[in-house]
Amino acid sequence: MKVLKTKNIGFCFGVKRAIKMVLKEVEENKNKVCTIGPIIHNPQMVDILKEKGVMPVEDVSRINEGVVVFRTHGIKKDEAEYIEQKGFRSIDTTCPFVKRVRKHAMYLKKNGYKVVIIGDKNHPEVKSVLSYLDNDGIVLQEPTLIEAKKVGVVSQTTLDKDTFVNIVRELAGNVHELRVYNTICESTEIRQKEAIELAGKVDMMLIVGGKNSANTSKLCKVVHEVQPRTYQIETNNDIKPEWFHGVHIVGITGGASTPDLIIDTVERHVKNL
Repeated sequence: MKVLKTKNIGFCFGVKRAIKMVLKEVEENKNKVCTIGPIIHNPQMVDILKEKGVMPVEDVSRINEGVVVFRTHGIKKDEAEYIEQKGFRSIDTTCPFVKRVRKHAMYLKKNGYKVVIIGDKNHPEVKSVLSYLDNDGIVLQEPTLIEAKKVGVVSQTTLDKDTFVNIVRELAGNVHELRVYNTICESTEIRQKEAIELAGKVDMMLIVGGKNSANTSKLCKVVHEVQPRTYQIETNNDIKPEWFHGVHIVGITGGASTPDLIIDTVERHVKNL
């Protein structure tokens, strides 16, 4: 079985930076370390960190000791304030590109714009940005008309470009003033472009990444439009032999939070079929 992979695969800059910061803390100090929610959306990597003593905690009020890690997606404003009030030592691994979304959103609100965040209202990144607006913002996932004179737009970093453009186009037709910041992460755009290009050259595509990973799901969605035989998997254990009937060339790409070791294992598994 021939396997082709995209050039940009495995951890993105923000995830690589976060994992490095946490592992450095674990290796250099003996303190208890916890993260507010999973540090990244990859269950396998989260389990690896658990083995090293890094435990995810969903409710910040249950933390009573140790070092607190801010997840890559960012945490809510009230959670950050709670940690500061309690005097816990913290490590902020929030992706710089997520902070950029927050910065632009806060600027828009300060200057009288009704802030629209294009993204998934249930995603931790969006929840974090919204909290810094004191929840005074609108989250959109599909084109919708808004009644407002001034509208400012930012996007979830893992959004696909088509969704972003379609929603902005709809907003533009009904407001007096529209200010738009395209805050889609460049890595997300590059990965999607490479994956779409590869999908046109292979008989089947495997998208490797956490089922709870937004950027992996978006990657799978855009690739599936080009190559119907596209499957999202977390590990090689999810692979089914019947997928490969009549398949000679398999394309592999991965989400921004997928470890290289998992991608390598999937590649070996496919080659040995």
